[in-house]
Amino acid sequence: MERLTKKLANGSYAVEGSAIAVGEDGLAYGEAVDRLAHYENVRETLASRIAELEARLEPLKASGRARSATAQQLTAQKLALSSTLSLMESVERSAR
Repeated sequence: MERLTKKLANGSYAVEGSAIAVGEDGLAYGEAVDRLAHYENVRETLASRIAELEARLEPLKASGRARSATAQQLTAQKLALSSTLSLMESVERSAR
């Protein structure tokens, strides 16, 4: 992936004018906006998938099957996705 943003001396970021444009409707468009949207979509998908896994784990735990193979697989998936989401959040926090 070729990086679109450039870090400025003050710590903020900017993109080349060709990567973004403002339409007559006042909304921004372009490759930079598309990439931001993809990033936000990934975050939403991760959070949604984690919630789905938690919902599938609850009945297993309630029925005493928390140590079953299925529960362990779901837990492993949840941990992997949670780790990815946590990494994304820590990068965001460090950018502020």
